[in-house]
Amino acid sequence: MNSRNFATGRSSDGRASIIRHELVDAQVEVLRMYLEKQSTERLLESLDRLIACTRASFRDEEALMQAFTATPDIAHRNLHDAVLAQLELLRGHALEFDRGRLLAQLILVDRQLNSHISDAAQIPLRRPREQLAECEAIASIVAEGQAQH
Repeated sequence: MNSRNFATGRSSDGRASIIRHELVDAQVEVLRMYLEKQSTERLLESLDRLIACTRASFRDEEALMQAFTATPDIAHRNLHDAVLAQLELLRGHALEFDRGRLLAQLILVDRQLNSHISDAAQIPLRRPREQLAECEAIASIVAEGQAQH
């Protein structure tokens, strides 16, 4: 089974676990940058890496889903878009947040990613109504975050 190469976007065997490991590692790095009170520049670099790893993971997951089903899962794709939008929002406003608000946003993004990672294997088994409810919940969180800025 093929998956996407993180660095090049090309297909290669055995990359799924590496991509997922990179994503988790990037999550840990962002939280570590915050906890160690690293420079804003280092935190932003870590957020950029997290966004890149999330995109790679989502591309891989979508390619895998496409290989198993003839019908694209629009609700799941929208969920990916919502999570990425939340990450971009965090990245774009990280400098404006005080440490408490920044931590709250980091925790929110971390929970979204962890929930998605743990549910990824089950998503093809879930009914479209459950997927739509999850997508709508995350979209409302993103809308709330955008309305505050």
